[in-house]
Amino acid sequence: MKRTIFYSAIALLVLSGCSTISQNDVFNGVKKETSKELQWIKTPQEAAIVRESVNDLLVKPLSQDTAVHIALINNRSLQQTYAQIGLAQSELVQAGLMSNPLLGYSIGHAGGVTQSTLSLDVALLDLLWIPLRRDLSGVALEETRFSVGDEVLRTVREVKKAYIDAFVAQEKLALYTNLLKSHEASIQLAIRQYTAGNLSKRNLLKIQDTYAHARLEAMDLNRENVMAREMLNRILGLYGNQTNYTLDNTPLGLGTPTSDDKGLETRAIKKRLDMNAAIKAVDYAARDAGYTQNTRLLNEIELSAESEKETDSQRFNTFGIKIPIPIFDFGQGRVAKAQATYNQKVHHLYEMAVNIRSQVRESYAASRYTHDKAVEASDVIVPVNQQILEETKLFYNGMLDGVYELLEDQRRYSEAKMQSLVFAGEYNKAQADLEYVLGGDSNGTK
Repeated sequence: MKRTIFYSAIALLVLSGCSTISQNDVFNGVKKETSKELQWIKTPQEAAIVRESVNDLLVKPLSQDTAVHIALINNRSLQQTYAQIGLAQSELVQAGLMSNPLLGYSIGHAGGVTQSTLSLDVALLDLLWIPLRRDLSGVALEETRFSVGDEVLRTVREVKKAYIDAFVAQEKLALYTNLLKSHEASIQLAIRQYTAGNLSKRNLLKIQDTYAHARLEAMDLNRENVMAREMLNRILGLYGNQTNYTLDNTPLGLGTPTSDDKGLETRAIKKRLDMNAAIKAVDYAARDAGYTQNTRLLNEIELSAESEKETDSQRFNTFGIKIPIPIFDFGQGRVAKAQATYNQKVHHLYEMAVNIRSQVRESYAASRYTHDKAVEASDVIVPVNQQILEETKLFYNGMLDGVYELLEDQRRYSEAKMQSLVFAGEYNKAQADLEYVLGGDSNGTK
């Protein structure tokens, strides 16, 4: 009898204390899925190390790759997402633990007789359901790993787009600053000509109006530049002196767009981490429905042991079992809820598959169209306006054109360069979208 009790106790300890996957193991899995260098800040010391690393990175002009790296280690919204791993892993640990036994003690006194009772209640079936609960929690942890990985890739996309917006806004402002100088030159010349009597008042007012509108446009571009930088600051988690960084002045490239859309939808379905998370959610719902079905009638059994003793009498020991009788509740509500949840997850998975395929087609089309526009602007519109400006300079040097024609063509050339810059930015943002919807980069690697 003593051996039986001993072995039973050992079995309880073994089953309830099984090792579980650690938080770091899951986080390393996220790193592997995303192929990104991530940092999970858990202590003030780690936060200080990250802050020092960010400051070192901001000493040099900020490139897009550096911006992505900073966000992945310093973005606090992403850090909150990393904490989901800790929550899910703690649920897995909890799922492997038995409910604590209930120890009771009571004492009563009447008619000169004192009676004391010592009791112990153990939830027996709780031990049997541990493997099922651990299985469910393990699936939930896998779902969390994929969800966190997807959030990492979403953040990478948003950082790239925010960086492109900040870069384009900065370059547009620089180009327009030069353009504004030509407006200033034209208004100064117009004032001198008007004073000398060589320009009508109407023409002077027209030039003043054009200059005023140009200044308004410059104000809008200044505001756009500030807003774009602040968006980038927020997503990088920067504040104070950290926001005084300079952007790398490397021009936005057009590269080679994805030339064929064949197989992209299938690749996205396989690689998208949110799709994998949805599959795990369906798996969890299916197993939970089975678990609920199995335990619908008998989910609690308690073993009890009591030891009673009255004054000057022997101790009386009793052992018992408590089993719920399914008279009113047959578990039909829990079963129906589990089945409805499963159906809901299946429909969500189907919806996600349809949406992902649509996103791939949409992003591919956007990539192609924006690339063609950017090429047309950089290879045709900008060179044509440059040639027009060069021809106008020849006419001006030969006194066949006036200064106003020269200034106007200079403005048109600057505006063409700004338009080309905007189109290049749109293409690069479209590429960032395409990379995300494919679950990796557009060339098929993560």
